[in-house]
Amino acid sequence: MLRFPEPHLKYQLSKRRKNVHQAENELVTLLHQKALKTFPGMTMALGKGDKIIWQAAAGYADAKNHVKSVPETQFGIGSITKVFVAVIVLQLVEEGLLSLDDPLSNWLKKNRLAGIANAESVSVRQLLSHYSGIPSWENQPLWISAARGQQARPNKIWLPDESLDYIRGTNALCLPGEAFNYSNSNFTLSGLLIEAVTAHSFEEALRRRIIHPLLLKSTFLAAGGALDSGNMSRRFHQRDAHFIRNAGIADAFTPAPNNMLDVSAINLSAEWAAGGIVSTARDVMTFMLALKNGKLLQVESMTEMQRWLPADGAEMGLSLFRTDTDDGVVIGHGGNVLGASACVGWYEETDCAIAILTNVGSMHAAPEADCASLFFKQSAVGKLAQAIASRH
Repeated sequence: MLRFPEPHLKYQLSKRRKNVHQAENELVTLLHQKALKTFPGMTMALGKGDKIIWQAAAGYADAKNHVKSVPETQFGIGSITKVFVAVIVLQLVEEGLLSLDDPLSNWLKKNRLAGIANAESVSVRQLLSHYSGIPSWENQPLWISAARGQQARPNKIWLPDESLDYIRGTNALCLPGEAFNYSNSNFTLSGLLIEAVTAHSFEEALRRRIIHPLLLKSTFLAAGGALDSGNMSRRFHQRDAHFIRNAGIADAFTPAPNNMLDVSAINLSAEWAAGGIVSTARDVMTFMLALKNGKLLQVESMTEMQRWLPADGAEMGLSLFRTDTDDGVVIGHGGNVLGASACVGWYEETDCAIAILTNVGSMHAAPEADCASLFFKQSAVGKLAQAIASRH
């Protein structure tokens, strides 16, 4: 039977801490156990105020070659990418280059929007809040097979319009503004909007407006060969009956321990502006603290970003979720793509921020298949993190 090696764990305390407190010990133990049972590799960062106060890495970035996970290990962050996109759009609004209430059709040509339900009447605001009614390419069986399943090809570099092609001719989910429907298509279109307004590629806008100003040296947009970064973790995916039925198994996938698949051969270019960023827990935390503390957006933009609407048991702003958990109200976002899952957010009451990155994805598997967001919701991570943050 295939087995991952005994997990490695490394953690770093802030310089203010000389001794490991009970909460830190418990969190270290929790990560170690999770790496042993579920996630071959994972990293975590905690923040308070404008500082990163704690980091940890558990397990392996590449178990086969005994490469340990370290705080510098890079993982796909999935839909946390959407928060980066919303920040760029709001910066463009601040600069007077567009309005949140502009129709998307003011910026994208008719042939680009052809066949996409609601696309010609939807507003920028409705895209960012998932109130567009536009179907998600992520829910189309043919796209799932082509990008994350049986038909996935190692050397395929996806263009944004290719994913949109899978929803052309499908019906709208509702009228624009009528109801919340989470859709990756909204952020593919938002990425194209950024390109139309800035006259730069989305990747270049991301570098100029967020990555370079915040010195995020380990963050990039996945586009095929870029995944060969020396610090990039291998990627694994939950292999259960649901995944086999919904996606199928590509020839490029290889068996891995714990009933998983090694899916590292398939790049993340299909996700693009909806979920294609690769990063580290430290970089993601740096970004989220900068957002929370007003270093990326003006007060008016933050108010718009946190204008909450109903969203399937939570509340939705402009790319940010507000969720009531057992440990307090959290503002943030999760991510889940082929071979990676992640979550990041901050607690409203305690100002404690958490970022968790793993090398296991669970999309198209059973709802109970483990991922970073499920680990955060169902474990004592939030409680322990806030206990640690309370002493900083």
